[in-house]
Amino acid sequence: MKTVGITGAAGNVGTTLQKGLRGSHILKLFDINGGSSPTGGEIVSVDTGERDQLAGLFSGLDVLIHLAGNPRPNAPKASTIRNNFVSTSYVFEEARAAGAKKIIFASSNFYHEGDIGNLLHARDKRRLITLDAPPTPQCLYGESKVFGETVGRHLSHLGVQFIALRIGWTVPEDNPQLYDGAYMRAVFCSHRDLVQAFSKAIDVETDFMTAFAVSNNSSAVFDLEATRNRLGFNPQDDADNFIIK
Repeated sequence: MKTVGITGAAGNVGTTLQKGLRGSHILKLFDINGGSSPTGGEIVSVDTGERDQLAGLFSGLDVLIHLAGNPRPNAPKASTIRNNFVSTSYVFEEARAAGAKKIIFASSNFYHEGDIGNLLHARDKRRLITLDAPPTPQCLYGESKVFGETVGRHLSHLGVQFIALRIGWTVPEDNPQLYDGAYMRAVFCSHRDLVQAFSKAIDVETDFMTAFAVSNNSSAVFDLEATRNRLGFNPQDDADNFIIK
């Protein structure tokens, strides 16, 4: 069993991963709010924007999943810079110093925000968005994901395996019908597909990889072929006919 750390463990994605990865991995949980985990155990309270709080925190980890950050695209600039740019840099460097073999970074569909908008509004009739498409962020949050992936590529040259998962839209209720719209139908990611993507990322051997973490949506905007081939991720759900569990 690998020892897997999760920053931002009490957030939306982190809570889903806690439930989905327990039993198959030893989890070490970190979040600014701390507290008790819904799956048992404690969440270590840490502000990843304070470098001194990170010293030694990731010792013994095989894999670090970095989710922590301000998830709001319209967050104040100062908050996004501190919590998505500066803290990501701190976390990555501390993980490398601690000897973590792999970092899995929660990137986002906002990496491709401009292209998604063009496809959804029929202004662009090109084929589906591929992983190697140039980034088109339209907000500082999206830019922070481009930044994180760029730093990750640098880390891969220093001996740390790095995987960036460009996550779609996953919601606590695991029900796309509550947020129905073209954008949701295009980038929805169910809980079980999200857990599968991260599970595959934990196990795959690679120096550097980007991949989509979205469900197999009929109204897709992303081309999943490379993700399937490289990561071995085969999403099971579809926002257009999702069965509420």
